[in-house]
Amino acid sequence: MKKMTLVATVALLSVASVFAMGGGETSAESEYDRIVTTTVTATYLNETWFNTMNADFEAETGIHVVVQPVPGDEDEYKAKINIDLMGGSDVDVVETLGPKDYSRQVSAGFFMPLNEAVEEAGIDPYEIYGANLPVEDDGNYYALPFKQEMYCVFYNKAIFDEAGVPYPEGPWTWDEYVETAQKLTDKSKGVYGSFMNADLPWMYMPAQQLEVPFYKEDGSCNFDDPVFKEYAEWFKYISNELGVQPSVAELEAENANWNYYALEGYRLAMFPQGNWFTRLLNSQEDYPKDWDYGVAPLPSAGEGGENNLVSLGYVAINKNAAHPEEALTYALWIAENQWKYEGGIPAFATMSEEDQQLAFGSIAEASHGQVTVDDLYQNLVNTGLGSVSSDIVGTAAAEYYNIVKEELSSYNMDLQDIDTAIANIVTRVNEAIANAE
Repeated sequence: MKKMTLVATVALLSVASVFAMGGGETSAESEYDRIVTTTVTATYLNETWFNTMNADFEAETGIHVVVQPVPGDEDEYKAKINIDLMGGSDVDVVETLGPKDYSRQVSAGFFMPLNEAVEEAGIDPYEIYGANLPVEDDGNYYALPFKQEMYCVFYNKAIFDEAGVPYPEGPWTWDEYVETAQKLTDKSKGVYGSFMNADLPWMYMPAQQLEVPFYKEDGSCNFDDPVFKEYAEWFKYISNELGVQPSVAELEAENANWNYYALEGYRLAMFPQGNWFTRLLNSQEDYPKDWDYGVAPLPSAGEGGENNLVSLGYVAINKNAAHPEEALTYALWIAENQWKYEGGIPAFATMSEEDQQLAFGSIAEASHGQVTVDDLYQNLVNTGLGSVSSDIVGTAAAEYYNIVKEELSSYNMDLQDIDTAIANIVTRVNEAIANAE
């Protein structure tokens, strides 16, 4: 496996901030021999890790990073960068969080294929990234993955100890998860064995693990596949009838912020979520708690559904990049190194012991003994599970997501039956797909 070498030197970074994304020579271009431009939300300029990362890249390569910040929140950033790319922006490198937005940008033809350039650099991305490399139907990949968010089950050790139930271990199935949740649920104490918030992908997630496609072969909505209905009914059953977790109606009535709901007090035994949730679990200042947490792998949907949910971040090169050579150097470097600075998990096919320590050491340290590096690695990465996207990816994906959430929430609150919800989803999603084409 060939990787670029990380230089540990930390230098002060002079960030050139420009709000217009295209055209014209910047002051940085006249001052530096070689530059690369990238765009981020403006808040990144206040992040020490981001500035240090770019300083290290410049120290190692001699290429100056010109950051083009976009004011506003994440949604405003996404909208603006897509408009600018559509208008012919010559920004060099674009990072995209999540396959949903990346898929939309690739479909729009914003990025250049990387196959030839990466291979000419002497790098085998298939060896490094494995199944995480986003190869499209045309055989090209238009980005490299630079980090991944992986799902698992966090649990409250104190509730398990009090109930005399062994801590969960993998491999296990959703049936075993529900059985465990039943043993832990104690309504007299306000304790639920499970908590999957009223959002996607939880309302149909085992179907996703079984890799049931969201689209039919003709490109239309496939949510009328019986497996989606089966698991939408399953989610409502364990919430409303079996009562091992709060119902959607209960959460709506409380107007609950689900982060606080999961962590406040002593009421939830198990809560599946992405690895980013450790930031909340370790933050006593923002989310104080008087119990220790543990981590277990995500249950599987049984035979054929032995998959974890994964969301990847991608780094791509604009097809109109003003500095394509420097852009390739930066993209390759980011794909290898950004996770180290940001405190994430690399998208590598395999992780060395050094990678594991870098990825999970700070999390374990911040937990003050609640979890170890090995706990995190074994239950997030080394689970024996395959991977599927945690997002809906494809035509009109954002609309698809919102429609499913609205209709299944209405079903879970007994405002409509499941057949009506499914029919509404198919009709509305097909309309959104038609409008997008």
